[in-house]
Amino acid sequence: MRQFNWVPVAGIFFAASLSSCATASHRSTESPVRADFISSDEIAHSSSTNVWDLLRKRARQYNFAEDRYGRPRLITTKRGRSTIALAGSDSPLVLIDGARLSDVAALRDMSTDSVESIELQSGINGTSGQGTNAAAGVIYIHTKEASSS
Repeated sequence: MRQFNWVPVAGIFFAASLSSCATASHRSTESPVRADFISSDEIAHSSSTNVWDLLRKRARQYNFAEDRYGRPRLITTKRGRSTIALAGSDSPLVLIDGARLSDVAALRDMSTDSVESIELQSGINGTSGQGTNAAAGVIYIHTKEASSS
């Protein structure tokens, strides 16, 4: 017979199998969770000319939507079948040199030549640094201009 532990998530309690909790805690001690990192060398060797296309090719954890004219509309997190999604919680926070980007269409206009590196953080890691607004993750874009000053 399986044993369950009640786990609080956003004020709601869910039943979690004790065996899966033990596995998850064992995994977290094995290796530290790190952000996916796109270095300047990877950016230079990519065939992408703008940040939107680079992210579409490299950031597999996100879905990228465009309007019928090919303009970027939104970025959303890929979720599993059993994931509970709250309204507006599936779009990652996009930061360029620490400033929040309000319109993802600007990523199409941003050349990859101006980018030093990109960090892709999961929701868990993103919320630890940026708060609950980053529940779907964080895309940090570091430009060459900011890193040279």
